Amino acid sequence: MSNRHALASLAALGLLLYPGLAWSQVGHLPGHSPYRDLSVRHALVLQGGYLSGSGGRPAAGPHDGPLLGLRYTIHLGGPFEAIFGVSAADLKRVMHEDSLPPDTTRQSVGIAEVGFGFLLTGEKTWRRLVPYIAATMGAAFGGSVPRDTSGFTLDGFSFDRAFQFGPQVGIRWYASRRLHLRVEGRDIMWRLTYPQGWYRLDLYPGAVPPLIAGIDSGIEWTHNLSLNIALGYALRF
Repeated sequence: MSNRHALASLAALGLLLYPGLAWSQVGHLPGHSPYRDLSVRHALVLQGGYLSGSGGRPAAGPHDGPLLGLRYTIHLGGPFEAIFGVSAADLKRVMHEDSLPPDTTRQSVGIAEVGFGFLLTGEKTWRRLVPYIAATMGAAFGGSVPRDTSGFTLDGFSFDRAFQFGPQVGIRWYASRRLHLRVEGRDIMWRLTYPQGWYRLDLYPGAVPPLIAGIDSGIEWTHNLSLNIALGYALRF
C-alpha cells in the first residue's frame, strides 16, 4: 500500500470512529465519565520533526531533513478548527551536472499553510486524549543552493516556489486545560518541474541518454512524509 493510500485509510477510519466516540459517553455519571469538556479556543503550537521523501525520480527535489514549525489554531465549534502554520526545513537534494557525478547538497525550504482540522472527540477529551485528522494547503519556498565557480547553478534545476497540500493525522494529550502534547504524521505533496534536457533526448542529438527516461512530461508530484512532536499552549483573549 502506498503512503497516500495509507493516510487516506487512516482518515476514513477516523471518520467512521467519530460517532462511536461521541456517543460512548452516554450512561456515565459526570464524575466518572472519561470525557471532559475541551475549553481551548485559540492555541499556539510549536512543533519539530523529520521530513522524509523521495526527491522525485532523479532525487533532485528537496527531501530528507529536520523540520521546525509554528502553528496557530482556532476552534470553530463542534469538531472543527482552523489551522494557520509556517515551517522551515533543512533538506537534502541531489545535484546533477553533465560533466560530474551526482553530488548531494542541502536546501532550506519554508512552508506556509492554511487548512481545517476535525477533532474525533468533538468538543471533549477522552481520558485527556483528542485524536484528530486535518488537511492543509499553501506554498513551499526553496532557499538558495550552492553554485559552481562560474556563478551558474550546477544542474539547471531549481526549487524556488511550489504549491503544496496534504493530509494529517495525529493525537493530542492534554496535561492541563492550557497545555498539551501532540504526535502527528502528515504527507506534504508538492510538484517538481524538470528541465527538458533531463528527459528529451531529441533536443540534443548524439548526447548521453536523458537523466529521466520513459516520461513524456517534466512534471512530477512527490510525497514527503513527516513525523512531528509538538507542544501546544491555549491562549485566552
